[in-house]
Amino acid sequence: MSQRSLNALVDRYIATWNEPEPDVRRKMIDELWAEDGTYYNRLFVCQGRDMVEAAVSTAYREYSAKGFAFKSRNDAYGHHGGVKFGWVLAARSTGEVDTFGEEFLILDGSGQIVADYQFGLRPPAI
Repeated sequence: MSQRSLNALVDRYIATWNEPEPDVRRKMIDELWAEDGTYYNRLFVCQGRDMVEAAVSTAYREYSAKGFAFKSRNDAYGHHGGVKFGWVLAARSTGEVDTFGEEFLILDGSGQIVADYQFGLRPPAI
């Protein structure tokens, strides 16, 4: 994948987490994740599109209601079916970062996500 293609994939991925319409969000998940794709974070594992959808929808309700949105750091890098990129969860009104992290995706031959590993952190208090 070219750098442009990687960043386009990440843009679609991030847009999924910010999508307010459940039907549109599901369509995006169906396009991005393989049928048996798995999403991993430090709290749980979601196997299959239905569970991925539940996790994405829960995150949308939780964070969007508090005025936050996910944003790409536009730093996608990938090779051999792996893609790594950074993201932030920032306040829509101020841009202040609440959480930041890295994502590592493993893609199948058709470019769909078979594994999604999330590593999220909170900025240190200074």
